[in-house]
Amino acid sequence: MNRTIREAAAVLGQGERALRDRLRADKVLNQDGTLAAQHIGKGHLFMDPRATWNKQTGRYRHYSVVMVTEAGIDWLAKRLGISITVTPHKDHVA
Repeated sequence: MNRTIREAAAVLGQGERALRDRLRADKVLNQDGTLAAQHIGKGHLFMDPRATWNKQTGRYRHYSVVMVTEAGIDWLAKRLGISITVTPHKDHVA
């Protein structure tokens, strides 16, 4: 399941602003909040293009949202020094 930065921050127990600031400091995000070129296609983060209708201009406004993959949650946790507890699948637990 892919998550926005806000959702990923909640899963990791971080504030969204703190996570974004850390990702900017580590040069994962550019200053404008977009994904840095060296991290495109790595399987951790990606840009999801979206559009919203602007009633005043009668046109779509296009923008992108940084999304975090499930592998990206593990990757971010490792970078942030957060331990993730792995639980067995519910069907395998007695």
